Amino acid sequence: MHKPLVAVDIIAFSDLRRDLELQVRLRTSMYQRVAQAFTITGLSLSDCHHEDRGDGALIVAPAEANPCQFLDPLAHHLTALLRRENRYLAPAHRLRLRVAAHYGHAPHDAHGIVGRAPVELFRHLEAPAFKRAMADTPNADLGLIVSGSLFQEAIQRGGLIDREAYRPVRVTLKETRSKAWIWLPPRPAHHVSEPFSA
Repeated sequence: MHKPLVAVDIIAFSDLRRDLELQVRLRTSMYQRVAQAFTITGLSLSDCHHEDRGDGALIVAPAEANPCQFLDPLAHHLTALLRRENRYLAPAHRLRLRVAAHYGHAPHDAHGIVGRAPVELFRHLEAPAFKRAMADTPNADLGLIVSGSLFQEAIQRGGLIDREAYRPVRVTLKETRSKAWIWLPPRPAHHVSEPFSA
């Protein structure tokens, strides 16, 4: 049974300029903003399976969840929440996220989710092309990479996504060779602070 999968990663979490207190605050804020974005979207994080990954999280939604929602509106809601939180913060304190979304089989054992889908999800999250895109847009609070299978699923389901807002990239990492799609939100012209880069 296919399920939507989401991976979230805090950019520059282990930067030496971020002490333990700040890392804890960033983790707390990440979970709060993600939960808020889910709620606004009409989803519930409590209904999902999720695993902590130290500087991020893995979230697997129920099979009945519409995978299209993880492109739009979830990413848009999360971007708005991050933008509001980061607006007056110093660069070191800003919470910037890389988010990957996928759609596939997500079986689990006693220790968590296993199989190809979570592996592919994290290959996308860590893809060099995605990290370069985020580094090239240092003022973006969020970047989203969508697997080819989820993107096609969203198109086929007649989702209201703006296809022109996504650009294709090649994911080449370890054994993974695939096509994915990146979405980066536009920044308001008045935003001038420079955050940590990926």
